[in-house]
Amino acid sequence: MHLCDIIKKQIMLSKQEKQIFKKGFKTIAGIDEVGRGCLAGPVAAASVVIKKPINGLKNVRDSKALTEKQREEIFEKAKNHPNIEWAVSYVQPKIIDKININKATILAWKKCLEKLKQKPDFLFLDGNQEAAGLKIPQQAVIKGDQKIFVLSLASIMAKVSRDRLMKKMDKKYPQYQLSAHKGYGTKMHFEKLKKHKPANIHRCSFSPVFANLSFKEKVYYCVSQIPRGQTMSYKQVAQSIGHPRAFRAVGSALNRNQDSKIPCHRVIRSSGQIGEYNKGKRNKARLLAAEKKAL
Repeated sequence: MHLCDIIKKQIMLSKQEKQIFKKGFKTIAGIDEVGRGCLAGPVAAASVVIKKPINGLKNVRDSKALTEKQREEIFEKAKNHPNIEWAVSYVQPKIIDKININKATILAWKKCLEKLKQKPDFLFLDGNQEAAGLKIPQQAVIKGDQKIFVLSLASIMAKVSRDRLMKKMDKKYPQYQLSAHKGYGTKMHFEKLKKHKPANIHRCSFSPVFANLSFKEKVYYCVSQIPRGQTMSYKQVAQSIGHPRAFRAVGSALNRNQDSKIPCHRVIRSSGQIGEYNKGKRNKARLLAAEKKAL
C-alpha cells in the first residue's frame, strides 16, 4: 500500500493534503502562529512535518476550538511522536516593535523551517500570505488551521508552547497576571497596564501599550524607530506621540537621555539646523553625516 493511502486511513487528512500526496510529495509540513494580537510576549510559530503514518492522535483541530486540557493532551502525544517532527520559534516584542507584527510573523515562520532537520517537500501556511524567499512549494489556506491537519496540529504546538512560556514569564512579571490572559488584551490586562505601566515584555508599537507609556518613554520609543540616515524634527516627534505642542519638552527629554541605543542625534530643528545634543552639536553633526554617507 502506498504511503499516502496508509496515512489517509489513520489521520483525517484534508482534500488539499491528499492531493499533495497524490502528486508524489513524500513529506508535507504546516506552519501556524499564535500571539499576533497580544499586547505582551512574543509571537510564536510552530512547524509540523508528517513523515510517516500517524497513530494515536485524535480530535486534532484548530487550537481555538479545543480546551486547554485537550490541547495539552494532544501536545504531549505529538511532541515525541516518532513519525512527527516539529519546531517552535519566537520573535520577541523588541523585534516586533522594530519590524512590525506581519514581518515578525514571517520571520518566526522562517526560523521554524531552519530548525527542522528534515526539510519538507511541500508547505501549508495558515492565512492568505505565502512566505517569500522560501525555496519550497507552498500554499496559503485561509482559515487553514480549521481545514488542514498539519496546520491544526501546528496551531496546537504553537499555542501550548507559547502558553507555557507566558506562564513562566508570569513569575518574572507577577503584577500583570500573565498566566490568566497570556498577554492578550483582556479587561484584566488593560487594568494591570494602567496600574503598573508597561514593562519590557510589552509591545510598545501596539496602541493600548503605547497609550500607557510615560511622556519620556513615548519620546524615546518614537526616536528609537527613526531609521539610520533619516531625521525627525522636535515638532514631528511631539506630534507622533500625541503632544503636538510639547516639542520643547521633547528636546529636554532627549538631552537627559543616557541610553546609547536611542539615536537622539536623529532629531533636529524644523529649520534643518542641528540643535542641542547632550554629547555636543559637533558630535551630532558627525554622527548624522556618517550615517548618511553609509547609505
